[in-house]
Amino acid sequence: MSEKIRGKRVIVVGDVHGQFEPFVKILRDAGLLDERLDWCGKHDRLIQMGDIFDRGPFSRKVDDLLDKIQKQASLSSGDVIRLVGNHELELLLSNFVISGFNTEEAKLVRDKLVRQVLNGELRAACAYKGYLFTHAGVTRKLYKIFQMQLGDPSAGNIAVLINLIFKESIKHQFFKHPIFNISVSRKGPDRFGGIFWEDLEDLVASYPKSPVLQVVGHTQVERIILDRTANIIPVDVGLHRKLQYLVIHEDGRPEIVDVKEQING
Repeated sequence: MSEKIRGKRVIVVGDVHGQFEPFVKILRDAGLLDERLDWCGKHDRLIQMGDIFDRGPFSRKVDDLLDKIQKQASLSSGDVIRLVGNHELELLLSNFVISGFNTEEAKLVRDKLVRQVLNGELRAACAYKGYLFTHAGVTRKLYKIFQMQLGDPSAGNIAVLINLIFKESIKHQFFKHPIFNISVSRKGPDRFGGIFWEDLEDLVASYPKSPVLQVVGHTQVERIILDRTANIIPVDVGLHRKLQYLVIHEDGRPEIVDVKEQING
């Protein structure tokens, strides 16, 4: 009897914040890592929503693991997509206070992140099957700006535009585009924040309903809920307290997976 061929899946994991062991448990549960912590996900895709640094004790181990499996996945027709969160952005801006690193180490991490942005290993956005993935979400204000620029503001077109803006901003160290806004709720000057700093409550409040289906991290929630009322799916459940991730199947169907406490093998 032949083994059933599983369709390509997208595994979405929210903010990690240095929680190495919980992150590994999720990746192993999803069938992306073997017992040696090497990529075994074949043609699957991992999307990590940003904020791997700070708070938890093993930020560099998480970073090293993602560096390794990103290279391994690319050799097996898989993909590891790493999004930039506000904690990565602060490092890129040379604001090291919330990085969790001393100044010397933070500078080294910053230089590596810059290289990874410029060579495409780190992104600000991605899209798949009509889903738009950014760390903190695209508010109605940003959507309207993209609509004027694009004409057809589909998830794919928005992601391409965001990544173009982001890469050029890093290249020229010029951060005036509204994607970098910090909202008043985060002690910034703007009513609504950009894709790195917007809180979920304000993101949802900026719309009657998001015109594109968005997946976001940044704001910690009790659990992932597939509620199409706002057309926004938050996936940051806080890996220090809950092991849960989102799967998007090849037909676009989303599924929430809760990880059992122990993973055998």
